[in-house]
Amino acid sequence: MSDHTQESSQFPVEKSLSGQEQNVYPVLRHVSMVKKYPDRWVTRSHTADTAVLYALDMGEGYVLIERTMLSQAGWSEDQLHQYAIANLQELPYSVKTQEVAGNRIHFISPSDGYAASRVLLESVLQTFDQQKEGTQLGVAIPHQDVLIIADLVGDAGANLLARLTYDFATKGQVPISILPFFWEEGELTPFLVVSNGGGSEIQRKENPGHS
Repeated sequence: MSDHTQESSQFPVEKSLSGQEQNVYPVLRHVSMVKKYPDRWVTRSHTADTAVLYALDMGEGYVLIERTMLSQAGWSEDQLHQYAIANLQELPYSVKTQEVAGNRIHFISPSDGYAASRVLLESVLQTFDQQKEGTQLGVAIPHQDVLIIADLVGDAGANLLARLTYDFATKGQVPISILPFFWEEGELTPFLVVSNGGGSEIQRKENPGHS
């Protein structure tokens, strides 16, 4: 597969999915994009701030899969999701780790266009959770080309991840979420760092409709 980092604009909006089972992948977008065009793309709920969409990989880029493409191919949404996750699991990646003030920050950023999508691989998050030495596991998907997984120590670690997430989100070609997450009991929960009387407070954000 050629390296590519964003949705391609050089292909027609609609392509056929017939025979393309091995070329579909999940991608993540902010929920505002889905709300703007609620009936256009095939989507799956993820968190309060993020949604899963699907891409047809074209080698030099990808196009987002629309509902009409799915119906023309005769696939169900569950079939598409299963194909996409299976293909994602086959993509290789490496992990770079930095330690900052006792917090271990892991960066997954292969140049295949689907770095952030690895957050959908529960086994990846479970492995890091089992290996953590701090008080909580933090996760960030600031843009499509990076997944950040952090072994955090207390509120100071959460503050660090929040700053890091915002910084990365402002630099990505396909921003996803400026809010970081805690990985708790198999779910991603967005959190905010709120200034409070000269200090700060960590506030979890409700996550309705998570599946």
